[in-house]
Amino acid sequence: MKTSPIPADEWRDRCASRIRELDLKITDSEAETVAQDVYDFERTRSMQPEEAADFVAEQMSKAEPPRFERRSKDRAENAPFMRSLMRFLTEPKNAS
Repeated sequence: MKTSPIPADEWRDRCASRIRELDLKITDSEAETVAQDVYDFERTRSMQPEEAADFVAEQMSKAEPPRFERRSKDRAENAPFMRSLMRFLTEPKNAS
């Protein structure tokens, strides 16, 4: 049985909620921006929102920024660069 897709706004809300659970220091606005970037990326959009947030958090915890793969060969010229996500990937980790 195939499940119906999650509406985009619900997907982003659930992803942002999980991001806030994973990073207690992130603001609501930042979490929503990152969730939008995660949604814009085909690979993570195909996941459940919480799974996508966990995947990105795991990738961010690695020493080197990950290389994200695209599933389709064609990439629209106006495809988002995921600036906010890249900012989080490249920011130095705060020593806690």
